[in-house]
Amino acid sequence: MSEEIKEYPDLEEEYLDNLIKLAFDLDDLEKEQEIEEETGKEGPVPDELRVRRTWQDAQEKIGHFEKQEKHLKRMAGLRRAAPQALKIAACFMAVILIGVPVVLASSAEIRSKVIQMLVNIDRENEVVSFNFVENPDAAFNVPAEWTGDYFLSAIPEGMEMTWYSTEPPTIEYNDKSESASSHRGFGFGELQEIGSSIAGLEGGTIEYVDINGAMACVIEGEGYNGQYHTVDITWTNEERMFTLTCHDMTKEEAIELAGSVRKIIQ
Repeated sequence: MSEEIKEYPDLEEEYLDNLIKLAFDLDDLEKEQEIEEETGKEGPVPDELRVRRTWQDAQEKIGHFEKQEKHLKRMAGLRRAAPQALKIAACFMAVILIGVPVVLASSAEIRSKVIQMLVNIDRENEVVSFNFVENPDAAFNVPAEWTGDYFLSAIPEGMEMTWYSTEPPTIEYNDKSESASSHRGFGFGELQEIGSSIAGLEGGTIEYVDINGAMACVIEGEGYNGQYHTVDITWTNEERMFTLTCHDMTKEEAIELAGSVRKIIQ
């Protein structure tokens, strides 16, 4: 025979029997062809094409079984390796998460309206009319955790809430921008008018500025042995007392932030 018969223990017995029978049929066919070539006599060659095609089909099926067996072995190896790979991946994620800073994000926000007063002066009739209308463009977000009646309507870009307290209402923000210093941020508090507040004075300068028509005390200095710049602003609107402490922010930034305080209207 010109073809070698291999052993395939995974094949069914009936299929192996058919392969062996086909191999003998093909061998007989080749012998008949050799005799015809020697004698020059043409004889009947029954089902020659059928035998050859069936043998070719059988070889293809054997190749399919070989590929399937290799695939099963490969999958078995992957299944054994998968648990270890998952453990490695879990450890890798744990290492990444350890280095992630924790930021206290607001679970929800309240959209506060801004009511604007329009003044119309009619000099012909010597009448001045006042109208209060909503300004949707000036509306601002308030963290759901905030329990005060007033809040900052213009939080600087990059600032994220990192801490808050409900009694008295106090909140802190840190600048998470890549270019910002590690100390840059601010704290804002709302107190009853009869309350009190204390700010550091050593080595600082004091001045008074106008915040929305109210006199505010501004103390500018350095914090923690000069590691960062500080600006403390305290003022009242005859209803509440407000405190704003800024780190690594300019005095102009701090005054602008204090001026953004608005009453919360839902």
